[in-house]
Amino acid sequence: MNGKSCPWDLADVVKVFLFYIIMLGVGCPLLLHLLEKILPGKITTPSSNILLLLTLLINTAVCLYIFKIVSRRCTNPLSTHRPGLPKTDTTRPKMLTTLNCAAATLGLSLKGWRRNLPGGILLYLLAFPVILSAGQLVEYTTRVLNGTPQHQEVITRFLKETSPGIVTSILFFAALFGPFTEEILFRGFLQPALRKAVGAWKAIFLSAFLFAFVHLNVYVFLQIFLLGLVLAYLFEKTGTLLSPIFIHMLHNITTLTYILLNKRQGNSLDGSTALLGVVLPPWPL
Repeated sequence: MNGKSCPWDLADVVKVFLFYIIMLGVGCPLLLHLLEKILPGKITTPSSNILLLLTLLINTAVCLYIFKIVSRRCTNPLSTHRPGLPKTDTTRPKMLTTLNCAAATLGLSLKGWRRNLPGGILLYLLAFPVILSAGQLVEYTTRVLNGTPQHQEVITRFLKETSPGIVTSILFFAALFGPFTEEILFRGFLQPALRKAVGAWKAIFLSAFLFAFVHLNVYVFLQIFLLGLVLAYLFEKTGTLLSPIFIHMLHNITTLTYILLNKRQGNSLDGSTALLGVVLPPWPL
């Protein structure tokens, strides 16, 4: 997707992020209140599976809202067709045609995967030592200042969780659903709008900054920012979300596998999970 031909703008991006914030800040408490009414006395402290379900619902709703915005651009007649949109073969495309257009416009395509995916993996492998070193620097600096790196909410629950079913659900969320929805939001939707407004390189840095900021943990900000630069560059270079989604999945699987192995061996993870950071949508608190 070329930012110069991006058919939406920053106003659309603001609408989506406001919707996201409202869903996290208002929608979740309302849903929890509803569950308390349905199941009195059982939802006083939301369990991991309840929070996981709410996170899934929120991020699905955000992606559907993005698809709604982009799909509207795909219903223009050919005579007024905007540059950058995949052309449709009718002035009133059916739902499937519209969804295909929206998906292609957001970068959900396998185009060039044989070339792009190996290149993306290589770039991640080159960046991995830098990300790990950044995590070590953050941990060292925090301890010099007599602090302890704090776990992300999802990691805190993952470490305490004893149910194999919920552990498996968190792994599924981290390996598939989280990367897919976040890449649609930050790379497929946000980055092209930023590129159109401020240019390619500024868009890469701004999207990576926002990507790190929304994860709401100062101890993993630098690591996630560096990963965000890799993902944003891959999207800018390839024009598809295939490599960013795959690398995002790979990063989360690597981090959670490390945590899981140490947890099973009984090793202390005293803040060390901040070394890489698990890149997942914020959990409702």
